[in-house]
Amino acid sequence: MSIGSILFSFSLLIFVVLFLGRPFMMAPVRQRRQRKSRHTLFIQKNELLEQIRLLDFDHETGKLPTDVYEVQRQALVEETAVLLKKLDAAPVSNSKVAKLDTKIETAVAQMRGQPLVAVTAAAAATHGDALPRGRFCSQCGNPIDQADKFCSTCGHKLV
Repeated sequence: MSIGSILFSFSLLIFVVLFLGRPFMMAPVRQRRQRKSRHTLFIQKNELLEQIRLLDFDHETGKLPTDVYEVQRQALVEETAVLLKKLDAAPVSNSKVAKLDTKIETAVAQMRGQPLVAVTAAAAATHGDALPRGRFCSQCGNPIDQADKFCSTCGHKLV
């Protein structure tokens, strides 16, 4: 094999690898940055909450005087509040999650907007409908069919 064919094969291999790897290398950088910034905000929030917890513990055990405790705790709480506002303002990087949240919210609003139909025994009697009498296991309370002789959940013999 000559040096020319080796160099040609090597350059072809590099070209193919770059071509196949292009989608992975060209991932949305902005989305990665948003995800990374949101992740760092979560980490900072957890660290601040841990510092507050440790500060409270030190005060409860008497290691920290009250005047120092109040000043440090107030500063940490204010810093945490600012961080939480930043976290709320940070955009959610995953559009699928946002779409799913929107679907859930619309479904909940739709369900709340519709009145719930509750059938009671008195209402059924006024309409002439008889409510079907359901049977339940006396041992576990699981609903059972009319033809069942044993409970499918606990195995209790039905009367």
